[in-house]
Amino acid sequence: MVVRAKILLRLVELSKNIGRHYGLSAGEIAIAWTLRLSAVTGAIVGGRSSNQVDGIVGAADFRLSEDEIDGIDRFARANVWVKEEAAA
Repeated sequence: MVVRAKILLRLVELSKNIGRHYGLSAGEIAIAWTLRLSAVTGAIVGGRSSNQVDGIVGAADFRLSEDEIDGIDRFARANVWVKEEAAA
């Protein structure tokens, strides 16, 4: 479980780095990455406060570049099958 958490934290850092370039949060980048798929017509997200909701709204009109999508996809493919003991 710890290894998977470390991998996810690296993905969050990747998303934060992309988001910094545009003034968006890691969450907005994750939503934009999900919405890029033509089969996905919407993303169900929520927030506990109006500030969190405001931070989500920016993803609706934002489009990641092909390089950014490729970077996230490469990271995901490289880590999806990592076993707990192998990634430690």
